[in-house]
Order: sequence, then structure tokens, then C-alpha cells
Amino acid sequence: MKSFKLVLAALVLLGSISCSNDDNAGPSSVDQEIKSFVWSGMNLFYYWQSDVPNLDDSKATIGFDEFIDGYSSPESFFDDLIYRDDRFSWIVDDFEELEASFQGVSKSFGYELGLVRETPGGDDLFAFIEYIIPGGPADQAGLTRGMVFNQVDGTRLTIDNYISLLFESDSYTIRLANIENDDINQTNDEISLVAVELTENPIFLSDVIEVEGQKVGYLVYNQFINSNAYHEELNNVFGEFNAEGISDMVLDLRYNGGGSLTTSRILASMLNGGAGANDLLGTIIYNEKLAEFNADLTFLSSVPLFNNQGEQTSSISMNRLNLNRIYILISGSSASASEFIIAGLDPFMNVTLVGDTTVGKNVGSVTLYDSEDFLKSETLNPNHTYAIQPIISQIANSVGFTDYIDGFAPDSRVREVEFLEDGLAPLGELSEPLLAEALGMITGAARSRQSAYSHFEKVRIKKVREQTILLDGESLSPVLRDMLFQ
Repeated sequence: MKSFKLVLAALVLLGSISCSNDDNAGPSSVDQEIKSFVWSGMNLFYYWQSDVPNLDDSKATIGFDEFIDGYSSPESFFDDLIYRDDRFSWIVDDFEELEASFQGVSKSFGYELGLVRETPGGDDLFAFIEYIIPGGPADQAGLTRGMVFNQVDGTRLTIDNYISLLFESDSYTIRLANIENDDINQTNDEISLVAVELTENPIFLSDVIEVEGQKVGYLVYNQFINSNAYHEELNNVFGEFNAEGISDMVLDLRYNGGGSLTTSRILASMLNGGAGANDLLGTIIYNEKLAEFNADLTFLSSVPLFNNQGEQTSSISMNRLNLNRIYILISGSSASASEFIIAGLDPFMNVTLVGDTTVGKNVGSVTLYDSEDFLKSETLNPNHTYAIQPIISQIANSVGFTDYIDGFAPDSRVREVEFLEDGLAPLGELSEPLLAEALGMITGAARSRQSAYSHFEKVRIKKVREQTILLDGESLSPVLRDMLFQ
């Protein structure tokens, strides 16, 4: 670990020295400092570094200042360093807000929204509520899952304005609507909402469902958050599943955009109770530059499952299921660490997918800070709060499978938008369409769809948490340590 930090420090030092024609001075402005940090981090870590000419080592020579000064902002500079196939790397100007989002803390109206095109290929959109965070503004205003609106502050939602209307304001008024014969009809009901800072528990719902004489564990898990408290709560949930003697498991990841690799490893180990001492959830593949330091990166090259030899930390034993099949609910919002769970469990158990095709994110990222070792350390640059979240690896499962860039297609296709006209049943109710489909597959009971085909097309909303975080927190230790709970 120490030698790896020294390598990083040496590379950053080399980059900063070459960022100026004056050998005794670094960048002359905060803007240059930020851009220099961006280039240095991307040059070393970025998975596609060798495919981007502007990230070639030769750029770190005399004339570097002129190169970076040709860009109007750190954002435009970062965007120009992105490889054409990269859909997931990004830059932020406030890393504290970014860190909070990874812990489920954000300024929020207290609901998760789906956005849908009213007509195929059209620009007009409507929003529907996927779920409500208990105690948040939407909950207090009386909004419920499945409600629909297409107007914000008197302005019609479109593909061009939905970001500014829904995600760039701390308060707004929505006008509710209903759906009849696939047409959107506005009502006279208006609801005013003010965003507040909320902490969302990733364990949205857990239950043991008894159906046709069978006990089925059901878990709605909405984000992979690397948190001791949430890991212990998750462990308790699986303890209840074991105590109830469940025969099957339904894992609901339809709203889960990803998160911590450490947490996905813990969840997978609880689900795959038969893992042996040498079993892997997957492996991690880096660019050639990082691969040269393989002696230092060995701890990052594989993702072992916790084995069945009784691993524990602080006297807390991991509660593990002993099942040979699992049903996972998915949608166009399921990404990254959620998809890694699917790929990682597939070699060990029968994985059946219900819902809609996932995002297709088979890569991992890391938060890089402007410091000598790219960590949030004592050498952190105090002049700004920029950080970058670049893709630094491709992720494979234990048999080398990586080919899910187009997402995982469901074994049984069920789309929530097809049921909006009749109203969405609350999550966990037996009539909720995706859960009902999975339970029907488990019991072998006849399944009847309650809604005809709808032409509605859901729009993909890119979310900050749509990540597999390889190195999370303020150090590399979450990945370095072979741990159960942080």
C-alpha cells in the first residue's frame, strides 16, 4: 500500500512540474490547478487512457499550460478527455455533495421519479412516482406511488426542459394528471414541494411473503451504500429470512443504480451461502499503466466472496442463505453494482430476471481528489472542491464474463408503465406487477397481466449514484481490507 502511494505521488509530481514552463512554479491559477489535477488523474487511472490522444504521456511537456488554457472550464476540459464509448465518467465541483450522495444523503423532494414519453419518439414527457421516501416532503404532501404529473410551475415537461424543471430547483409546484386510454389528462390538483436534506435507507422494504404454502424472502434494495450501520441492518434482514425458513428469494433492484463494490460483495455473500474459501464474485481489469504496478494492485484484482468458514467481525456472524435460485426484479434504472450482482451470482445459482432491460454498466469508477495521492488526504488542495469520478476498470464475473454493455434482458418482461392507467400497487403488495410475476414463477401459478400493452417509452435519467465504486470513502482501505463490516 505504501509503495503504491509513493508511485502515485511521483507521477503527480512529474505531472505538476511539467505543467509550467517555469521549473520552479506550478500552475498560475486555480483554473490551471484544477485542469492539471484532472489531466494527471485521468492519465494514470482512466480505463481508456491509451485510446485518448490528449491523455498521452507526451502531453505532459513544455506547452502544457497552453494546452489546458485552450478550454474555457474544467468541465469542458474533462469532457474532451472522455473516450467515445464512455457513458459514465463525470466531474463535480463539490466533492462533499458527491460524498453525501454515496451515503444516501441528498437534498430531495422525497420521491423517485420515472419519466416517460407521451408518444413514441415525441418530446413531451410525463413523470410518475416510483416510490416515496417515508417522512419526506412528497410523503407529507400526500403523494403516493403511481401518481402522474406533466406540468411543473405551469410549464409542460419536455425532453429539453425536464432537467432544469425537476433537478435544478429546490422548490416547485406540480400539477397532477391521470391516464385514460393512454392519454394524459391534467387535473386541477396542484402540489407544492420544497426539497430538504434527506437520508434514504437503502433497505426500502423487507418481508417474508407466504404464498401457496411457500415462504419467500422479499428485499427492496435501492442503493449499495458502504455503511457499517446499513450492513448490520442488512445482516439482520437475512437473519430474519433464515429464521423464517424461506424457500425462495426475490431481490428487488429495479430502482438501484449501483454504489459500493464492498457492499455488493457483502450482499452477494449473504445470497450465495454456499461460497467456498476460494470463490470469487468477480475480477477487475485496469488499463496497462495501472497494470504495470500489479504488485501493488493485487488486492484490487479480484473480488472474493465471504466464504462459509464462519468469517466474522466484531463477533457479528454473516447471515447467509442456502438457496440454489434467486429471482431479481430489474428495470432500465438498474445499473452498475446491481448488474454486477446479477453477473457475479450467475455462475453459482439459477438467476431469473423479471422486469425490463438494465442499463449495461460493466465498468467501475473511483473518486479522485486533487492531492498528492489522489485521496482525500492531508495534501488535499484547499483552493477548490473539484473531484472527478472516472471509469478506471472493466468488471468481469468469476468466469470472465463482461459482455453486458447492452444490459441484462429479463427472462420475463414486465414494465411498470404498462400498469399506470390502473394505478401502481404499493411495493410489497402481492398484486404489484413485477413481484406478482416473480411469485407466479416461484409457485407455478397461472399469471394474468392486468393491463394491455402501452406505447409509453420510459426515458433514462442518469443519476449520480449510478456507479460501481471501487474505492470509496476517504482511503483505499474498504477494498484493501478483507472485511465483513467496515
